Amino acid sequence: MQRTRLLGMVAVAAALGLLPACSGDKTDKPEVTAGDAGADSADAGADPDVSPDAPDIAQVIEDTLDTASSDAVTDTVEDQGDAVVPEVAPDVPPADIAECTTSTDCSAKLALSPCQDPLCDLGTCKAISKPYPSCCSNAACDDKDECTTDSCDLASHACKNAVDPQCCSGKKSLLKATFESEALDGLKATDAPGNGNVGWQVTKARAHSGGSSLYFGNACKTYDTSMTADTGCKTGKDAVAVSTSLTTGDSFLPEGKKAHLVFWLWLDTEPPYANQFKAGVCKPGCPQGASCLIVNGVAQCLAEKDVLTLVVLDAGKPWQVFSSAQIGKTTGGQWQQVAIDLSGWAGKNIKLQWHFATGSGIKNDYEGVYLDDIVWETVCAQVNCDSQNACKDDTNACTADTCSPYSNGAAGTGSGACLYGKYAGCCNADSDCDDSNSCTVDGCKNGQCQNNPDAAKPACCKSAVLLYSPFDEGLTDWTVLQQNSTSVQWRFSPNGGESGGALQFSNEEGESYADVALNEDIGPKGLVCSKIMALKQGSVFNLLTFKLKLATEWSAGGAKGYVNPPVAGLPKYDLFTVQVVNDKVPTTVWTSDLIYGSTGGKWQAITVPLDAYQGKNVQVCLGFDAGDGSKNDFSGPLVDELAVKVACSKQLCYVDGECASKKCSGGCETAQCDAQNGCVCGKIAGCCAGDGDCDDKDDCTSDLCTAGKCKNDKIVGCPAPPP
Repeated sequence: MQRTRLLGMVAVAAALGLLPACSGDKTDKPEVTAGDAGADSADAGADPDVSPDAPDIAQVIEDTLDTASSDAVTDTVEDQGDAVVPEVAPDVPPADIAECTTSTDCSAKLALSPCQDPLCDLGTCKAISKPYPSCCSNAACDDKDECTTDSCDLASHACKNAVDPQCCSGKKSLLKATFESEALDGLKATDAPGNGNVGWQVTKARAHSGGSSLYFGNACKTYDTSMTADTGCKTGKDAVAVSTSLTTGDSFLPEGKKAHLVFWLWLDTEPPYANQFKAGVCKPGCPQGASCLIVNGVAQCLAEKDVLTLVVLDAGKPWQVFSSAQIGKTTGGQWQQVAIDLSGWAGKNIKLQWHFATGSGIKNDYEGVYLDDIVWETVCAQVNCDSQNACKDDTNACTADTCSPYSNGAAGTGSGACLYGKYAGCCNADSDCDDSNSCTVDGCKNGQCQNNPDAAKPACCKSAVLLYSPFDEGLTDWTVLQQNSTSVQWRFSPNGGESGGALQFSNEEGESYADVALNEDIGPKGLVCSKIMALKQGSVFNLLTFKLKLATEWSAGGAKGYVNPPVAGLPKYDLFTVQVVNDKVPTTVWTSDLIYGSTGGKWQAITVPLDAYQGKNVQVCLGFDAGDGSKNDFSGPLVDELAVKVACSKQLCYVDGECASKKCSGGCETAQCDAQNGCVCGKIAGCCAGDGDCDDKDDCTSDLCTAGKCKNDKIVGCPAPPP
């Protein structure tokens, strides 16, 4: 053992450079005299090559071993034949004290986020990211698949990788314009010299998605050149015709590939002549853009004015592929998607060009044209569809799986596209609902976004009432406008409310809204508007609430019988509307379409969100239009307890009609509004697809499904009489 320990010491000393060179090496050998050696050196058997001043090697080794770890000693030993690994004193302490032996030991020692796991790494606790599909950001959800949309649900910290059914290898995007900056996103606007203050501009007034869109109009929200903010946006006498074009750059459409253009349109222009005159028969037929109508008893071709068209420029030659006359020159206050098939121009360089022209300066006080989310791209084969080839279900409750027909398509294979448009306000994860407002808690519930004021920040919201009209003492704060009848109009009804007075559109007796003095094709109509009020801005909800009792010619039909107008292209009948006027521009924000034209003889609470007008000065206007002179012997609309208020919460929906875009399985399911959960699919009362749907849990009834309706008749003799 002593020999082993000595060998170990020698090895350490050699490694540390404490031993002299070998005796066989004569280089730089010091010269030693006999007198220098001395008796002690001879007795000790000292090597004559070692300087008498050299340190005590044994002592140095002992000192070194006392301070070095066992690992250090082992590392200095060379494996040379019979060399023996030196022993280490058992009382040498380790260099570090381990924090853990397993990852479980670290759970309580680390402050972990929902996206982290503990790890014991060689005795040290560390926090590491959880593996996919856990996440704390969208970036963590990248599955390296170009055909999926990767997002992180911040509520569950789980990745969602939604498959894009329109994605395919080699798909090419030729233009994408979202107008989220002041630029026109690659489009070039060309205006007529006389357009004056009317032109294309990026605006935040409306948007299909994001915060802005491209608008053709002026600061008065019209395309009337005589209307300016300096004159209070009043129509002048010097209005002139306007025209404009909006053109893309050249793009080459690859051969052998389909291509299309998809854009979103919001349009409010002068109504078609067909709304004013009856159709006629013209020989020869009318040219493109004109309609044959009977004017003063004579059939003639009238060219429509205020029309938006889209043409394809092929070598400078225009080919029209869309006209707003196809959709009645309006989108009815909503955004409408337009899809254009461009496959016929494969292998060619083309441009796309929108045109808008009024033809005159008359009746140009409509809001105008908004464009948003323009996408020009090649198309994957699987997105083409028609009436015989349905779209595949993309398993996303937020998108429409219906076939969108091409505006320029003919019947047949590929006449439409599966665009999977996202429903407004719909979401798949909390991250879809971020409104960039630090005062709101953003969440996704049942596929619908909720952005509620943060309860932990009370300064973000304070409830208030901006207008309250119980209509018990007349029409205080209200002004009656736009009446076309001397006997039927908006008036104070002293006993018409639930308790006390109400606001009513009727004759003086309050019995009906019939007026025999008017032409049978024209019904009574009128508007009544509140005083101007400033809506609050910030992390609040601005709501209009009122009670409505509406009796019209639609009262007997119910939801299934409500088709208004009965004939497409004609005016609607017996329509109650709520409008908001901002900067003298009215916008319809609610109609009786949402309650199928009637409240069924009962008072119904109505709530209309006004969040789009935060921070603006507005008036609330109530309108009613009978549409024609027939079937007007009803009591009409009665309004009570109207209020404009600031609230710190709101429901996802208020009436079933708001849920029209909700997809349900059909049959006995229909979209319904649930106050807590928003738009849900609920069972239609009394509806059945089979006897199993009719079980009323009563053993003494016959639970039968007949012609889609349940019959639960009592069984004669059940229960059996006691013996």
